[in-house]
Amino acid sequence: MKQAVGRYVVSFQTEHFHNGTRYHWMICRAQHPDKLVSWGHASTQELAENAAQNEVKDLSSGRTGGGRVISTSKPATH
Repeated sequence: MKQAVGRYVVSFQTEHFHNGTRYHWMICRAQHPDKLVSWGHASTQELAENAAQNEVKDLSSGRTGGGRVISTSKPATH
């Protein structure tokens, strides 16, 4: 799924991972959709959408230059 957000395009993908699901988000510039600006993943779709929205706000305001955002998922513990 892709969404245009101002100067950016945000894409979401779902991946089956071990015994669960992981939700990836990727942000590209609208003028250069083949150039990845920022990315990350989360354990739920809601967390992934919130993280992507926050990153778009940070990119738009110049607070971040992009890159990988720390995962919002909690590591599995045994």
